[in-house]
Amino acid sequence: MTFTLPTLTAWKKKRFLEHAECVLSAQQKMQSLDGKNILHYTLNELPFHEHMIHYPKGDRIDQKTGAQYFYHCDREDQAKEEHGHFHCFIRYDHIPKHIKPKPLSDWNKYIDNPMTHLVAIAMSRFGQPIRLFSVNRWVTEEICYDTHHTSNFIRRFKMTKKDSAYWQVLDQWVEGIIHLFSPQIEWLNHQRDRFMNEQLTKNPDINPYENSSIEVISDINISLPQQIQWIMDSECKK
Repeated sequence: MTFTLPTLTAWKKKRFLEHAECVLSAQQKMQSLDGKNILHYTLNELPFHEHMIHYPKGDRIDQKTGAQYFYHCDREDQAKEEHGHFHCFIRYDHIPKHIKPKPLSDWNKYIDNPMTHLVAIAMSRFGQPIRLFSVNRWVTEEICYDTHHTSNFIRRFKMTKKDSAYWQVLDQWVEGIIHLFSPQIEWLNHQRDRFMNEQLTKNPDINPYENSSIEVISDINISLPQQIQWIMDSECKK
């Protein structure tokens, strides 16, 4: 299934431009004349990224909204363009109770640290977002929801923490990317559910959500300049 960007209403175009402005403003604050970028910013004066360590330490968790994210690099391949990625979540206890998890027999397997994965934002070595992707449940130890709740979760992804002016800049960037690329995120999660449903149909006796051979389920390349150009060129629906 091919992804196509939607046509925007005038109101949505205005909102997407606001998200783009937030992303660009935060990105400018995290860049420096000596070549430092968002990846350096996640370190906050630490010398280098360690394999699989979360940055910032303890994650950024908004106790008011349930939004959560962290950055890490889980591949030690210096030849690759991709450096690492942000994992973004909504905490389970901030999801309204009328929104029910996917009816899996072991839906609450990871209830001790309950959250649901929204998307992963892959970053280039130069600190630019280049890809979005979804992962299997065992990777993030999450509680799964059907994809039609994705737009609701995106609306809920807001970082309101006022604890640190430094980290608020990164908060602004991550939140902005989530909203700016919401069409791609919804498409990704639709593709994820479609694939997993196919696996359940083909092998009903095997739990695909715990199958370690299934890790990244869906992905899509992205470009910040192209996304902004789409907004600018969009002819608004009446």
